[in-house]
Amino acid sequence: MKIAVSHGLGHARELIEGIKAGKAHYHFVEVMTCPGGCIGGAGQPRLTTNELRTKRIQAIYAEDEGKVLRKSHDNPKIKQIYGEFLKFPLGEKSHHLLHTRYTARERI
Repeated sequence: MKIAVSHGLGHARELIEGIKAGKAHYHFVEVMTCPGGCIGGAGQPRLTTNELRTKRIQAIYAEDEGKVLRKSHDNPKIKQIYGEFLKFPLGEKSHHLLHTRYTARERI
């Protein structure tokens, strides 16, 4: 599976133009408009520089790498839920309970 992740509108434009031009094919594309992705997004302190973004990214990776359990599908509780209730990933029950649908809403 080929996945593309882009952050910042300039990068997003380049990615989308490349896809439209047939230069690349992806099964999934994620676009984050904030520079640096969510690490530099609206929930972060206002004065963000590339140096601060880099330090935040390094801290998050260090925190993640220090965890014993890093992947949700390896979580014993998730395995138990599937084993006892949902039965298997992408099954009818898990799809019905864990997936959402987009519903267009009228702007107020």
